[in-house]
Amino acid sequence: MTTFLLALALGALWTVADLCDAPPSSYVLAAFGVVLAAVDLRCQRLPDALTLPLAVTLLALQFHRLGAAVLTAAVFGGAHLAIRRWRPAAMGGGDVKLAFGLGAVLPVSALLPAATLSGLVTLGVAAVRGARRVPHGPGLLAATWALTTL
Repeated sequence: MTTFLLALALGALWTVADLCDAPPSSYVLAAFGVVLAAVDLRCQRLPDALTLPLAVTLLALQFHRLGAAVLTAAVFGGAHLAIRRWRPAAMGGGDVKLAFGLGAVLPVSALLPAATLSGLVTLGVAAVRGARRVPHGPGLLAATWALTTL
């Protein structure tokens, strides 16, 4: 059943990306994002074996704006690293590594909306689950996919 739901989610994201004539990074985000979100929701961890290839792939897809991509990755990831250092219980190390990779596909103007939207998604997950502590990875992935696709 889980495989069916993951395939359904991926198909839906790819269909929307196709309808929106989205960039290639949207498809990569969808493919990695569905798996990473499922793992994070179930195990509350984001494995390096997925987050690091995602970051490299997203950065490589930004070859036409590599300087800007490195800058936004550093700013978005750096902001998450600062939060992790300030309040370690608020965010895991996997979220920080994920944020560095996701920042590469975001333009500077989308960094604040991405941070805000990811927080709102995380709050929504917490409300649905009725829990105070939930993983932030699904929120980061959903916000980045939405901002780069729609």
